[in-house]
Amino acid sequence: MNRLNNQNGIVLPMVLAIILIVTILGFAAMSVAENQTIMVSRHQQREQALHYAEAGINCYMSELNKSPYSNYSAPANATAFEDGYYQLTITAPDVENPYVRVTSTGWHKNSENIKRTVEVKLHKKQFVQNLMTSNVGNDLIWYTRRFMRGDIINGPLHVNGDLVVDGFHGDGQIGPVFTGPVTYSGNFRSISAVGELLNIIDVLNWIPDLNNTTDFQAGTPVKVDRMGMPASNQLLAEKADADYVFTGRTCIHLRDDKLKIVNKGTTYDNLPLPPNKIIYVKGGIGNNKWDYNTANVYVSGTLNGQLSIVAENDIYITATDPTVWNKPSDTPPANGGIYYHDLESIDEITNQDYLDSQLAKCDDMLGLIANRNVRILHYNWPRGSSPFYYKKSSLTHYDVAPKNMNVFASIYAVTGSFEYEAHDQGGKKGNLTVVGSITQYKVGPTAGFGPNLLDSERWDLLHERKSGYGRNYWHDTRLMYEMPPHFLEPTNNGWEIVEWQEVSNPVVAEPEP
Repeated sequence: MNRLNNQNGIVLPMVLAIILIVTILGFAAMSVAENQTIMVSRHQQREQALHYAEAGINCYMSELNKSPYSNYSAPANATAFEDGYYQLTITAPDVENPYVRVTSTGWHKNSENIKRTVEVKLHKKQFVQNLMTSNVGNDLIWYTRRFMRGDIINGPLHVNGDLVVDGFHGDGQIGPVFTGPVTYSGNFRSISAVGELLNIIDVLNWIPDLNNTTDFQAGTPVKVDRMGMPASNQLLAEKADADYVFTGRTCIHLRDDKLKIVNKGTTYDNLPLPPNKIIYVKGGIGNNKWDYNTANVYVSGTLNGQLSIVAENDIYITATDPTVWNKPSDTPPANGGIYYHDLESIDEITNQDYLDSQLAKCDDMLGLIANRNVRILHYNWPRGSSPFYYKKSSLTHYDVAPKNMNVFASIYAVTGSFEYEAHDQGGKKGNLTVVGSITQYKVGPTAGFGPNLLDSERWDLLHERKSGYGRNYWHDTRLMYEMPPHFLEPTNNGWEIVEWQEVSNPVVAEPEP
């Protein structure tokens, strides 16, 4: 019995057992601590890799802001940054994907097997990315300075001031139609009072219903910040080659990749396009349209290449060659204006997809930048023996505006408007078709309207177009990522990220906790 109760010697096994348990727990704690250290280290390395990848994006954006707009190159090899590296891959924009796409992979110098990759889309805000941009809003009083029935704006539109639309008056049964996003920085006003009042008082239903036909196909207009507009185009003078700077009245005919220029009375024939892709015309300013010393430009023809034409006063777009100073015909031409060589065979533009398919094959691009107005020439013609041709035997002028005017260009009227000269005179024309973009201080008139209460056309009950052109404007979608040489930019422009995402990399897996 005493032998059974004898516990001598049990302490040693218990001590050994405790030591074993403590040892196991110690090793387990050390393993956990080591794993935690590895996890923390790899987490830090992954965060560092993301930091280096994003640094690559930011460094590239900084270089873009210093470089020409179309310079999308990137270093061929990895670039060192702090204690790591980043590697860039750049995809240039095109018509279908009008963004600069940048892929940046980053890693720490001691952890090349742990990488993270970021993909972004970059976008730089430019005037030409809108089909129409104006600094001052539309007009509540003068209907020629608002968007009306018959107007079709095929592309984005921005107004720094008030946006005024009128779906009750104008020319046609639809419109104004806006196919792209519409933004404004002032107030949004829709003219509706007259039409709604007539519908109310017409209790006998003698007057056809005047429904508002305004159509915002890309959604309700959105209020945004203003775009900063430059005060002048004169800084562009330093961009021009000396041989392509002219003083006074300058007539230019675009002949594919050649130019004919008559400056005052001096002719320059078969000139190549300027090396720096810009023609600058300086001189007097004011309303003297034909004066030899005024910095006006007259231009038409077909361009094969890239060029910007800058005038310190006005630019007039003509139907035919303005360097040929023959007496004009009493019958205006059927068609005329400015064309791109690669789009000469283009059929009638009916939809944006068709136009985009043609633009994808075109590398021609023209900028028309006037310090005052860009106008469609309506009356009279330049000559040599006196400033211009005019009809001496009557009170009328030579009507030199074509029935249909076509303008393939990016237009900028810095302190004025893009407009049809004497828009309220001379009878009704056809369409003014623009393929490009229009930036102007104030929306200019292209047609004249008048009251027509007895009109048999129910849709023109109050107003119909009596003179000028219907607006048929199409955005050159290449301008979402490219622009004519030395074209003016917003004062508050800059590259911005419009889309950010991380893509997977084959990395070493972090240990399970």
